[in-house]
Amino acid sequence: MKNYPSLYASGNDSSALEQKIFAKVETVRGTMVLPTGADFIWTLNGASVKYTQPFESSPHKSGRHHTNGIKQKTDTTWTIPAFFNIDETLVAAGVAEIDPAVRLLHKSMFGNENVTGGSPVYDTSLIPDVTFTVMEIGDVWAKQTPGAFVESANMTFPGDGQAQTEWAGSAKTSYLVGIGKSIIANSAHTVTLQTGEGARFPVGSKVMIIDATNTKSADTPAGSARTVTSVTGDVVTVDGAVLADADGSITPVYLVYFEPETPVAINNPVTGLMGSITIAGYSTIDNCIRSFGINSTNNHEKLNYCYGSDGLGGALFAPGGRFNCEVTMELNVNKELVSFLNNLKEFTGNDITLILGDAAGRHLQVEFPKIIFTIPELPIPDTGSIPVSFTGLAYQTGMDLADEITLSYL
Repeated sequence: MKNYPSLYASGNDSSALEQKIFAKVETVRGTMVLPTGADFIWTLNGASVKYTQPFESSPHKSGRHHTNGIKQKTDTTWTIPAFFNIDETLVAAGVAEIDPAVRLLHKSMFGNENVTGGSPVYDTSLIPDVTFTVMEIGDVWAKQTPGAFVESANMTFPGDGQAQTEWAGSAKTSYLVGIGKSIIANSAHTVTLQTGEGARFPVGSKVMIIDATNTKSADTPAGSARTVTSVTGDVVTVDGAVLADADGSITPVYLVYFEPETPVAINNPVTGLMGSITIAGYSTIDNCIRSFGINSTNNHEKLNYCYGSDGLGGALFAPGGRFNCEVTMELNVNKELVSFLNNLKEFTGNDITLILGDAAGRHLQVEFPKIIFTIPELPIPDTGSIPVSFTGLAYQTGMDLADEITLSYL
């Protein structure tokens, strides 16, 4: 556990290196839940939660001078870039092949998770209907974001880089929470902080109480938190039972953002040094695919028009748009590619399978039974091989089959 009293006393600015991301499914849409250490996810640079609220000058006539302003709806978005961390040590297929938070992102993106075969398999046969809480934890701050859902997943499989996914979506709101100190004997449901520190604890946020020895108070034991119900100046009121272990009169106590204990996740990036891409009917065209990309988008309708809500309201989103799965790939021109290019004019679709990792062990398999590519240009460079870029859309093979993409961790 990090040393919260030391962080409070430090004069340093916050360090970006301390960022951690947790994600946990919610029981009720938009109602925050507390992640555990097992809900941690390894992320890459660029992970973030963004909360904005436009503000404009009031149109009231006030001469040449601005007098007041009007707030608009809030907007909360998030991005989680990550490697494909797969537990390749597992002998038998099982759900432990990927992390719980990663499974959650897949289910929110694609809709259906099937584990009858042991390992999780994802397809679009069910409409996404889960939301989750994202907690972005720093050193002297944390962002607590309920009502999150995935809107897109951009998976890239470069031949000269690392395979990864950029998950992105929206959420109901986000609370920015800090650390404060109390030097009085707190009682009832209030914690009195130092001057100016009450603003670090927005109503609705989840907090813990820590003593001067960096030990959790009995009022917020491991895995638990209190919810901030009101803030008056520097007096923070929390829910739950009457505080019984928050006396800061002899040695200080600290009110801090909630943080899960002992983060744990699979740390084994499968980056594409082993794998394959096969195009049905073409035996050699796939010997050297330079890059492959899968950009899936849910096109959810965000319910940001509900009266009385300052952000997303109601059910938060409606699956009101078509699911799109765009596929890109780049290949070199060779004799078999000529046949492939000419056959694209039929627009009948191509059956493509991608494998990430060792096919004899634990790995990811992505299947597309029908991708229809647009006919690409054939630009000729000055020297070297001749790369051709393809862009296509994945289609289901029949009405209501919802089989345009299937992701299996085998």
